[in-house]
Amino acid sequence: MSNGFLDSIFGTKTRYKGFDGYVDLEDVDFEAEVENEGPQVKVAEVREMEDATLVKEQIYSGNIVVIDISAIMNDEKTRERIVTEIQYSTKDVGGDIAGIGEKMVIATPSGVNIDRNIIGGGDFR
Repeated sequence: MSNGFLDSIFGTKTRYKGFDGYVDLEDVDFEAEVENEGPQVKVAEVREMEDATLVKEQIYSGNIVVIDISAIMNDEKTRERIVTEIQYSTKDVGGDIAGIGEKMVIATPSGVNIDRNIIGGGDFR
C-alpha cells in the first residue's frame, strides 16, 4: 500500500525517533505458521506403517500425539506392529503412552506423563 498521501501529511516512519523497537504491522505476515516453543498436541490417523513413521517423527520432535487407530482395528497383526513401533519410539525418548478407549492412543515426549485416571471416574489402560 502506498503511503504517499499519508506520508505527505504525517511524514515517514523513519523521521520519528524512538520507534526502532516496534514492528510495522504492514510488514507482518499473519498467515505464516507461528512456531511455538515447547510441545504441540498433534492428531494422527494411522492406516499403515508409513503413518506410524510420521507419528514417530512427531514424538521424536517432542510433540504430544493423539493417534486414531480405528482404521486398523480389524487387522490385529498390523495394529500390533504399528502400536509396538510407536511404543518403542515413545520409550526411546523417555515419554509415555496410553490407550484412550479402544480406538485411540496418546503418546507424549519426555517430561510429559499421562495421568491414567479419567476425570469423573475410570482409568486408562
